[in-house]
Amino acid sequence: MAVAYVIEQFISSGLLDPRIEEFELHSWEHGPDKASIVESGHNPVIQPLLNCPAVNISGRIVNVGHGMENQLKAAGPLLKGAIAVLDLGYEPFSVPSPLPERLRTLSNAGATAAIVIEGKSGGRLEYRHATDKRWDNAAGTVLPHPIPTVLTSREDGAILRVSEGNILKLKVQGKSYKTTGYNTVADLKGDLDSEETILVGAHHDTVLNSPGGNDNASGTAVVLECSRLLGILSQKLDIRPGCNIRFATWGAEEQNHQGSAAYIRRHHGPEPIPRFVINLDELATGPIKGVVLQFPHLRPLVQSTLDSMGDGLRCYVLDHVDPSADSFSFARAAIPTAILWRWRFVGRHPDADYHHEPGDTADKVRTNELREYAWQLARLLLRLSHVTEADWPTSPLKIDEIETRIGQETGGVGRTM
Repeated sequence: MAVAYVIEQFISSGLLDPRIEEFELHSWEHGPDKASIVESGHNPVIQPLLNCPAVNISGRIVNVGHGMENQLKAAGPLLKGAIAVLDLGYEPFSVPSPLPERLRTLSNAGATAAIVIEGKSGGRLEYRHATDKRWDNAAGTVLPHPIPTVLTSREDGAILRVSEGNILKLKVQGKSYKTTGYNTVADLKGDLDSEETILVGAHHDTVLNSPGGNDNASGTAVVLECSRLLGILSQKLDIRPGCNIRFATWGAEEQNHQGSAAYIRRHHGPEPIPRFVINLDELATGPIKGVVLQFPHLRPLVQSTLDSMGDGLRCYVLDHVDPSADSFSFARAAIPTAILWRWRFVGRHPDADYHHEPGDTADKVRTNELREYAWQLARLLLRLSHVTEADWPTSPLKIDEIETRIGQETGGVGRTM
């Protein structure tokens, strides 16, 4: 239904060759799942992390705090065959360690499963990942859990902590299977009669039991509105882009970026790589502030273009290769990529702090802010499309150098501001 709607909108915008592209999707489902503390009979609410395998075990509860090395060392032999309970968040004042790294360490210490305590209160649970996309050398791969892992609420986590030493029964009915995934693609032809393309896209999928308002109907809506605006300019006012502009939405972003990885395998290199890719994700978190590049060579061009728009928008460069969204697939293919700078991590709208959960509903999305994203992005794309090939900076990116950098950064936590 989602891809059919997107294609319908692409057609109404007058784009060329709107189409659905299929790919093999490695998917997963679960439930019903159950945890029970034998001694008290209490049943903590649990939710498996994405792609958690089926498991039916019993084990002693061991509280390992944040799951850091010193805490595992203190637990010592108690971890053998145990079910470890740990905080989702980072240990204060310590060098932050990503959850997947802590889960690998727990597995190496002999634990048979892990229960991660959600940081949000009120019984809220978000679907999360037990693996790091940087562990594999190919985009879009679904990796096995280092250890079967479920999430529990902050409130039930407190009960589990004081139940240390008791026996926990844990049953997860996770099931992996193959099916068909879908991407959508459509083009706006430029005046320069070349194969040069700027690509703007977003993922249209969500997780189980979530409407996906912020993550990522917000980004998909801006792709559609931007295509509508530029389509109107082209058809009714004869204001066309210079190079081609491609609009796309990807499936399976929440399942290790399988859709964007499939798009790249299909199009590059049979086609030239895009000049530039802008990925839109979670735009309901706050107003637009500018553009964040993955690589620095386009910064002077993008900043000067933003300056020409006269709205005070800024261009910055990430200090790490960001593995958290579809832009990671393009970065690994040495394709210049960017995200829009928004108030996601600092100054986020408090009532839009939802994704991967049932509360991520349409009321979390501010329509006026999405309009601003769309018209600012349309202006930026139109200007960038008219930069001649001779004036467009040559890309210095090389796949082997990027992979080396990713390897060096694996295990670290990316700084976002």
